[in-house]
Amino acid sequence: MEMGDRIKKTRKSKGWSQTQLAEKIGITSGGLSGLETNKKYTSKTTLIKLSEVLNVSADYLLTGKEGTNEISAEEREILDVLRKDEAMTNAMMEFARVKKKAMSYLRGYTEINAQGLESP
Repeated sequence: MEMGDRIKKTRKSKGWSQTQLAEKIGITSGGLSGLETNKKYTSKTTLIKLSEVLNVSADYLLTGKEGTNEISAEEREILDVLRKDEAMTNAMMEFARVKKKAMSYLRGYTEINAQGLESP
């Protein structure tokens, strides 16, 4: 199941039409149709709105991981901060990028040490 399928399933479970959900998140019903048929990708802003309106986590929409389909109070607070402060959103995105790069470096360092070679 892809993200569009999860959006559609959750929308239908709430008894909403595509038009109703599209209005709630501020996009056209054609745009929502493209998301639900997996022909279009969503923006960060629309993903956050979908998550809030459908009351599911962005992680659930993106990955389908069960057990992550409800937004915790902490996640809702983070979403509120990100929605209100673009600078904070950008800082969080940069942090995620740097963390990914650091983890890659650490994996390489660990592999070098495991082989008994000198680190760079």
